Amino acid sequence: MDLAAAGERQPLLPPHVRDDFAAGEPGTYSGTTTATNTEDGLSDILDHKLDEEITWQSGAWLIASHSLPLIPTYLLHYAFQMTTIIAAASQLTTEELAGVSLGMMTSNIVGFAVLEGLATALDTLCSQAYGSGRLEMVGLHTVRVTVLSNIIAIPIGLIWAFSPELLGHLVPQADLALNAGTFLRWSIIGIPGYATFETSKRFMQAQNNFTAGLYVLLVCLPINIFLNWLLVYHLQLGIPGAALTAAITNFLRPVFLAVYALWWDPSSLKCWPRHLTIHAVFSEWGAISRLAAPATLMTLSEWMAFEVLQISSSYLSEAALAAQTFAGTGANLAWHIPFAASVATSTRLGQMIGAGQLEMAKTVSWWYLIIFVLIGIINMGLEAGAVAWSGYYLTDDPVVRSAALATIPWAALFCFWDSVATWSHGTVRGLGWQNIGSFLSVVITYGFGVPLALVLELGAPHLGLRGLWIGLGSAIGLLTVVEGSVVMSRDWRKAYQEAQDRQEE
Repeated sequence: MDLAAAGERQPLLPPHVRDDFAAGEPGTYSGTTTATNTEDGLSDILDHKLDEEITWQSGAWLIASHSLPLIPTYLLHYAFQMTTIIAAASQLTTEELAGVSLGMMTSNIVGFAVLEGLATALDTLCSQAYGSGRLEMVGLHTVRVTVLSNIIAIPIGLIWAFSPELLGHLVPQADLALNAGTFLRWSIIGIPGYATFETSKRFMQAQNNFTAGLYVLLVCLPINIFLNWLLVYHLQLGIPGAALTAAITNFLRPVFLAVYALWWDPSSLKCWPRHLTIHAVFSEWGAISRLAAPATLMTLSEWMAFEVLQISSSYLSEAALAAQTFAGTGANLAWHIPFAASVATSTRLGQMIGAGQLEMAKTVSWWYLIIFVLIGIINMGLEAGAVAWSGYYLTDDPVVRSAALATIPWAALFCFWDSVATWSHGTVRGLGWQNIGSFLSVVITYGFGVPLALVLELGAPHLGLRGLWIGLGSAIGLLTVVEGSVVMSRDWRKAYQEAQDRQEE
């Protein structure tokens, strides 16, 4: 395909999809491509027609309108954990609360990060299938990754089941390991629900529905609060009650999302395969594996790096650990803004790559970079304000306050680069080049960032928390520049060809 021609105004459907309409029966899955609508019908399906000229104003408005519902969606994810911690704090002992915290951290790393990484493969597969006009492939990809995620959930559940014994070899305090393991054991029943909800969200987002997940979480939030009251307060089940609250809520999310799709937004089912067979679900997993494995590694490396450095602050002092809590919480909250925008970015770019609009996709990606730089500047101010406010109003300890205020410039700079990094990560997912992102992420984060942070924090420079943020910020800045340069300099015709090959597997 000629790159110059790809950037010109083109019909909505690529030629091979037009041939499918002429030769195949709409609505059937033949093993290669699928189509569920006429060409005129597809013009109504896409919110922003891919064959129209896109300006930077329309591109900015599109990413803003898609990102706005995603920001509270991901903040609500964070809020569910906070409600469990708050509910447990007043009913559990200090040792039990520490066990819940360790259990949550372990579940994030040895569980949810893996499932989240698997689901991000759909950011590529579903959006590119939707953009190319192969609507039922959106649903088929979703089913395949959902099945794969639930298969992977089996060994995750086994690890959680034996976590008291496993953590006992890693944590010196026996009671802490037992409490964390108890939390993990009672959380097992929520693993399939978490995995299915994450993949189902991508099914809706590929169709430009970015509010479905938000509605489901808004419905689940009062249920979560009620279950916390019932199981932790009223029945006083302790750690099992806190774990069951989170697990039951996770189990209900995909159920409510299915209800939403069936009764509130039945038009989304245009992308669901009408003739789904066991053979179709379990065949041609090559594309999924090539995307899911590096995507999982990329997500896992990022989550683990931050947790490792969070733990390292405990080697400084209790005051430093408290100050790091302020800075880390602020950075975590601020991160949800650019991450939401990166999800919208990967979805939009994936649709354009699937439709063969290569020049326009690259132009739009450069526009999005400017938007993420602006978000990064805003996040610098948010982080600085959050840490300063926490230091002055949430503690009376002058040592904690001084340690927190000393981190402000470096934590704020980290938030800037962390925001811009989500642009390059989103671009990688939209193009389907997670292998590049995972390789660079692992090498730069663990070959440069984590060692530098530990040396500056705990080594001869004795920079304390400042060293932690300087090291991690330097790594994320380097990763952003290298990843962005590599991706934007590559031939995007390769991404288009790979996208077409995936839809034919």
